[in-house]
Amino acid sequence: MKSPERLNVLLSRARDGLILIGNMDTFQGKSSLWSHLFDILKKGSHIYEGFPVKCERHPSRKAILRAANDFDDQCPDGGCAEPW
Repeated sequence: MKSPERLNVLLSRARDGLILIGNMDTFQGKSSLWSHLFDILKKGSHIYEGFPVKCERHPSRKAILRAANDFDDQCPDGGCAEPW
């Protein structure tokens, strides 16, 4: 993870989006390159304290999922609790 080439490959392969799940401190402790990347992401408000989701049928219905049971509570059957 200290190698800049690894980060370059990671970012160049992410064509439509990139989702990293884990402890940000683990990456930041490895090199200043990762710290710089996370600083850029923080400034752009691209870091969440959970997994952001939205209903395809009701785009204004958004949620941040923080635990496994949040999937059932916030987006049952892959949508939302509102009637289709």
